[in-house]
Amino acid sequence: LITGLQVFAKDPSHILFVGDSHSYGEFGKAIDGYLRNLAEQVTSVASCGSSPSTWTSKGSQFKETNCGYWKKNSLNQEVRVKSHELNSLSDEIKKTTPDLTIIALGTNMLSSEAGIQSEIKEVEKMLQQVKEARSTCIWIGPPDLKKDPFKKNLNLGVTKLKEILEKNNCTFIDSSVVTTYPSGSSDGIHYGAQDSKKWGDKVVEILDQKIKEKSLLSSPQSSPANNTNPAQVKTKQ
Repeated sequence: LITGLQVFAKDPSHILFVGDSHSYGEFGKAIDGYLRNLAEQVTSVASCGSSPSTWTSKGSQFKETNCGYWKKNSLNQEVRVKSHELNSLSDEIKKTTPDLTIIALGTNMLSSEAGIQSEIKEVEKMLQQVKEARSTCIWIGPPDLKKDPFKKNLNLGVTKLKEILEKNNCTFIDSSVVTTYPSGSSDGIHYGAQDSKKWGDKVVEILDQKIKEKSLLSSPQSSPANNTNPAQVKTKQ
């Protein structure tokens, strides 16, 4: 389910979470809620319809979403609007200086095989930006889908994501193996509120388990005299 997790050099205190329309809904709320119990400063941003190329756009090339934008900053100030100009990932990184960056993207690039190939190049750009910021990287992949060509291209998209993420030492959480698209949902892509939350809760369990694992908590570069766990999960009092 998860590969390539980097070791935290210290407790994650600044976290940036970005995603698409899935993150705009209950899935994103579940992730955001968990993260705010994990770190002192969390910023979450979701743009409906976004792909990696949306987040690597610059200046006048910024793309707007007409189906939903959500941002919740480190002060818990929240905005939800239908249309909004989106900051690039690099700008969000500069503003938030995250030591942990979580990206939940991939569904929208499944519209064609050519789209997957093109977007994977943008994925690599995002990963390089995270790496240059010395931030630990976790990528949450798309869930099970029903609508073609998204469903038909899901396995290829997941495979390509795994390859590029492993190459760049970014953790991958494969949502497609922990979800089953619910019957009766409307468009074959999005999940209803209840099922979206269930998916988010499953991802939270994976995040929590992996961050707490003793083998991942001690950096090989840390002093033997240091017996503390550098990535021990914080809980707010």
